[in-house]
Amino acid sequence: MCKVKMSISSKTFNSYSLLFASILFSLMSCGREETKIDSTIEKEPDPLDNYTDWSIYRGDKKGNQYSELAQIHAANVHQLELAWQYRTGDATKNSSIQVNPIIVDGLLYISTPSLNAVALDAATGKEVWVFNSSKFNENQTAFNGRTRGVTYWSSKDGSDQRIFLFVKNRVYALEAKTGELITSFGTNGHIDLRENLDMDVNKASIEVTSPGIVYENFLIVGSRVPEGYESTPGNIRAYDAVTGDFKWVFRTIPKEGDFGFDTWQFKEGETYGGANTWSGFTVDEKRGWVFLATGSPAYDFYGGNRKGENLFGNCVLALNAKTGERIWHYQTVHHDIWDYDNPSAPILITIGNGKKKKDAVVQLTKMGFVFVLDRETGEPLFPTLETPVPKSQVEGEEAWPTQPIPTKPLPLSRQGITEADLTTISPESNEYARKKFNNYMAASLYTPPSERGTITSPSVLGGVEWQGGSYDPYTNILYVNSNNVASISKLKKVYETTDSSNLTNLQLGNQIYIKNCASCHGLNRGGVPPTYPSVIRLNKTKEEIASIIKNGKNIMPAFSQFTTKDINAITDFVMSNDTVSNNEKDILETKTRYTHTGYNLFLDQNGYPATSPPWGTLSAIDMGTGDYVWKKPLGEYPELVKQNIRNTGTLNYGGAVATAGGIVFIAATADEKFRAFEKSRGNILWEYDLPVGGYATPSVYMQNGRQYVAIVAGGGGKNNTPSGDYVMVFALPEENDNTNETSKNSRADSDGWISLFNGKTLDGWVHMNGSHTYAVEDGAIIGRTTEKSPNSFLCSLQEFENFELECEVTVDDITNQGIQFRSSVRPVTEKDQDAWRAGRVWGPQLEIRRKMGENSITTGLLYGEALGTGWLSSKEKVAKGHDYFISEGWNKIRIIAEGPRIQTFVNGHLIEDLVNDEVFKTHPKGFIALQIHGINGERQFTMQWRNIKVRPIE
Repeated sequence: MCKVKMSISSKTFNSYSLLFASILFSLMSCGREETKIDSTIEKEPDPLDNYTDWSIYRGDKKGNQYSELAQIHAANVHQLELAWQYRTGDATKNSSIQVNPIIVDGLLYISTPSLNAVALDAATGKEVWVFNSSKFNENQTAFNGRTRGVTYWSSKDGSDQRIFLFVKNRVYALEAKTGELITSFGTNGHIDLRENLDMDVNKASIEVTSPGIVYENFLIVGSRVPEGYESTPGNIRAYDAVTGDFKWVFRTIPKEGDFGFDTWQFKEGETYGGANTWSGFTVDEKRGWVFLATGSPAYDFYGGNRKGENLFGNCVLALNAKTGERIWHYQTVHHDIWDYDNPSAPILITIGNGKKKKDAVVQLTKMGFVFVLDRETGEPLFPTLETPVPKSQVEGEEAWPTQPIPTKPLPLSRQGITEADLTTISPESNEYARKKFNNYMAASLYTPPSERGTITSPSVLGGVEWQGGSYDPYTNILYVNSNNVASISKLKKVYETTDSSNLTNLQLGNQIYIKNCASCHGLNRGGVPPTYPSVIRLNKTKEEIASIIKNGKNIMPAFSQFTTKDINAITDFVMSNDTVSNNEKDILETKTRYTHTGYNLFLDQNGYPATSPPWGTLSAIDMGTGDYVWKKPLGEYPELVKQNIRNTGTLNYGGAVATAGGIVFIAATADEKFRAFEKSRGNILWEYDLPVGGYATPSVYMQNGRQYVAIVAGGGGKNNTPSGDYVMVFALPEENDNTNETSKNSRADSDGWISLFNGKTLDGWVHMNGSHTYAVEDGAIIGRTTEKSPNSFLCSLQEFENFELECEVTVDDITNQGIQFRSSVRPVTEKDQDAWRAGRVWGPQLEIRRKMGENSITTGLLYGEALGTGWLSSKEKVAKGHDYFISEGWNKIRIIAEGPRIQTFVNGHLIEDLVNDEVFKTHPKGFIALQIHGINGERQFTMQWRNIKVRPIE
């Protein structure tokens, strides 16, 4: 792997974000092979790879998590209500469902806590079929595990439709309409993922948590593997979607002769595993490439036995989807000793407008970095520095001397930790955190784990986790939630015998525990609550403990590689209260190991993060510039809210979905709420108290002309809130009528007038379309243009049918603005044009344009904004204009809309009196919208509105 490196001091590293913009440098090469693939060949696209159906995990094969539906939009999402719910009935005390449902041909498909598959009527929630996997598992074993969904595949003619269900190390093929097992697939309906790994199948421990992806007839599958010293390779494999036959493998831990083999110092007698893809895939259909991201090689926190850069650990990879051949790679962490997996599948985006477009790949990371790579070559599109990082102080460890740091976008999370970063929620918490802080090493990002203990920020839980982000392809904005907490990485030296035949049963169990279990449950077996439970004095039989060890449960992986002797030994050790020595003096022929003492978050005395808030955020990033549009705290802790400690954010797990309706939907938070945020400004528009936490990514779909938003609420997981088994589906009321409703932000006066603007805030208004800006200054709403932005609209949350409206306006000397009324939002895209795309505000509009030609003032005339009609007023009136507009000062505007008749006034003068039955049929009611219409290439323009009030006409 060839690289370009630049050295800067550690002091510079701590303030790198202030320096990068002034440094000239070379980009890091991604090590692309000379494989030539014709990316110009036209391929028949997958008809379900779109932004409307949600038939693919995360919405589409690009992983954009975006919905081009807008029946539910920013101005009416506050009316959202529960349409139906379904309960799987198989949740356990500590289970969690992270499923992103898919919807195909009117059926909604999920997997359940016990790894069954379910099909529901997408409009009603009625159960259509259930596939009980335990009946077909080896020894009919019933599993409980982490699951994020299923995969759909269909033959070109639609005669063969399948659901692929992932159950531990098996993939089942089911008939999509009935749930029947397709026994012609693989071996009696399944494939065994322990095979085709170049190792003894009895020693392979593997499961699938995120669904695979299909390209043509190839089913491509990743895996979750153990992270201890005895792991399984995280190889990527593809199978025939019809027959189940094995097609190809890409080895993420290269063998001799493979590219990347020389980036390891392999040792005889060591087991090498990990470097696995556990978060799913994305596919570029046109190129025929599959994209994936790998995690750390095992062991996660000590690499003395795997010195080197360790390809293909922590890599973004582009592979030929038909052959598995490597096209390019980019390594985000060299020689990972922090468990900084690439936690989510790469997002495929296209940056730019008009003719200047660039295909790119976005990789989100646990470090909070956002790597933006050229999709064709894998090279960073924003300057990225190979930056010197601290050395390890642990015997035998050789931390890689540099790590790649992107200069843009700036990190999502705090990088490193100092005393100034400690919590400020109370003096007591700050004092507790300060004492704890002084017990450990604390420094910049990539400071290695230590025997003293190193406070690492971001923590092993991110930054970003498995959920990825949501990308709006029409605005180039990425919406991503992330964590902003620290953890403690502490290592302890232990010893392992090279010959276990002379060990007692407890000594053998202790040795197995240290190598495979201590990093989660702690060396003292006390666990790291709430995520990892204590294994002291378990209220379980020996048989129950042995079954959990062998098969796994919830977030615990299966250790199916253990022999019967191993399982007996570790079970006896866990059940024993005796201490077992692992001193070198007591065991002959030993080798030194270092084990991680547990996944300990850096917390205060009450269990809250010991760093300053926000602890969880939702951000919007312009991927064209790399700049943040906004960043908001995500979630709150109810106990702190009671103490008036607000806007802290919480640890969050589960993704965001942006829609054409100007909304970002997300659950994910520890306060167990489901929220809708305004895309343009990040304001909360709606929230709903779920029965348990929704640690999953929503799905957005339309069925029988009605738009739905689904979230799976399974609770449990790393936030350790109560577990559940809910599929919650929301929609607008079927009788969607809030005409002339008075909102909580406005009240009618004695004459029936409703003030829509309080002169202080934009409460009661939402921004849709474009990036022009709205603000409140000096008692008025100020609109300012942004270069190259489409028309923007500030829309009222209230809708009106027959009404009288008054307001005062000013407008700049060239641009124009409008007051739209009875407005609505296009629910679906009708044409590939901005005015006809889902989410576009449209309706009749009073124009506030100063000129349409020489001495032609058009203020007060009517236009059909995005209606396709052009001017509603006659050509003669538009050409003639009037002289009632005041150029320097405020103009009083009045609109009377009663049935199909519309009258407009400017400064007391009647300008238009129009009857239009066709417009009234399509727009009998709607919201009020303040429009900004920019002019490209000109200077910034401003416009103002004030004293906006409406009086309904009964």
